[in-house]
This record gives sequence, C-alpha cells and structure tokens, in this order.
Amino acid sequence: MSNILVSAHELLDRLASDAPPTVLDASLPNSPIAAHVPEDDRKIPGALEFDIERVFSDREAVFPHTLPLTEALEEACQGLGLAPDDEIVIYDNRGVYSSPRAYWLLTQAGFKKVKLLDGGLPHWLSLSLPVQQGYSAPAPLPARPALQANESVVSVDEVYDNIARQRFKLVDARSAERFSGAGPEPRPEFPSGHIPSSVNLPFTELLENGHFKSQEEISRLMRSRELDPSDHLTFSCGSGITACIVWVAAELAGYEHLSLFDGSWTAWVMSGRHES
Repeated sequence: MSNILVSAHELLDRLASDAPPTVLDASLPNSPIAAHVPEDDRKIPGALEFDIERVFSDREAVFPHTLPLTEALEEACQGLGLAPDDEIVIYDNRGVYSSPRAYWLLTQAGFKKVKLLDGGLPHWLSLSLPVQQGYSAPAPLPARPALQANESVVSVDEVYDNIARQRFKLVDARSAERFSGAGPEPRPEFPSGHIPSSVNLPFTELLENGHFKSQEEISRLMRSRELDPSDHLTFSCGSGITACIVWVAAELAGYEHLSLFDGSWTAWVMSGRHES
C-alpha cells in the first residue's frame, strides 16, 4: 500500500525535508452529488489548487468531468508547474473522494511519483496539524510537459459491445440503490438502474472513516464480486469521479488490468442505450 498511500504524519515529515513534495488539493465544491463539507479556507501547507471541474476536465464536452485532451492536460500541468518526475501528494476535503480522480489523471498521463493522502484534509485537521489560509501560488513551467495519451478510457460503444462479448468486467461504483433502480440518481433528470452484465461494488464499501480499508479487506470485497486479479476490470459510476476510488482500491489489492468508462452512467443514459 505504501507505494500509493501516504499518512498524514508521513506527509508532515516530507514537507519538512529539503525536497518536499508538491501538494495538490483536488477537492470538489459542494453539490448534490457529494456529501456536504464545511467551506473554509484551511489548506495543507504549500497546497496548490487542482481544479477538476474548471481546469482538469474538458469544458467543451457533453458529459461532466470528461478527460481533457492531452494538449489541454499539458497546459494545465504547465500552469501548476507539474512535471512527470515530480513527487506529488494529492488530497481532498472529504477524506477520499475526488483525489483518486486526480491520481488517475496524472498517473495515466505518465506521472511516476504520485501518492494519495489517506484520510485527506479531515484526518489532517483531526490531528491538529499545521494549515495555511488559501492556496499557495504555483510556479508555472517554462514549457508544456510532454505527457502520454490516456489509454485506459473505454467508450460507450465499447461498453455496449462488451455486453455480448465480455472482454472486460464492468464494475459500477454507485450505491446499491442506484444500481438496482430502487433509489434515485442525484441528477433528477436521470433514471437509475445499471448497464447489463455490470457488477456493483459501491465505493463506500472500500472506505472506512475517510480511509481506504486494508489490502486484505479490499481483496475480500473484490473476490466477493467474483473479480479476480487476472481479470480486465473497467470501472464506472455516475460521471467518472467515484469510479476512480475503486480503481485505486483495485491497485492497492494488486489488480493491474484496469480501464475507466469515463462517461459512466451519464454517458450511457444520454446515449439512449438504457432504453434498449
């Protein structure tokens, strides 16, 4: 686990070193989609704003939180001063929620030294560790970093084709109620339900008090859904955020053949396939 997650005290020690890591705050604002959190200006010292909604998503795309084009991602990283060899620690203000999305964006673009703060800002604050008011100012790079195209994304057509061909196992991170159709979607204009042949593994089952569960417990939960380490897994949710929590959990448990249905249930519904 240590190759992905870092504890609050480990980060505190690293921030006091001669070569501290770059700290990114990948929090999402309050919305009906996620649990409400207090809005204040306390940040982990040195934190830069990793703005998923306005900067690290394709604002021209039909679906929310869509993966930006490689060139746009390069420009966004240039503006924050992020280079592929940098040591980076990412957190968010809900413990573990949107930070895995930032982890996925960067690691799939070629960043090699990215970690997540387990427990995020809530745990940091609970330990009364140092904070600052507001974000630090980034030091932009003189040129765009050369990043690799994200090859892990699957399309609506590939997901539809997979229903018959079963080239991968589709894992839905939404709640059991939304998956079954018994509970509503956060976006009232969308029906609930699930993509045929998909498996439900709610992201909340992989977390405990804002932390990832142990590798052993994650493995048990994965296997309880008949998901084996040799399987090719593709993750889905509502709009591509919480699917990345299950992606990270799978990495922690040693799964390697991973993909993301970036448009997720939003793209599936808007394609009209749910009516067929």
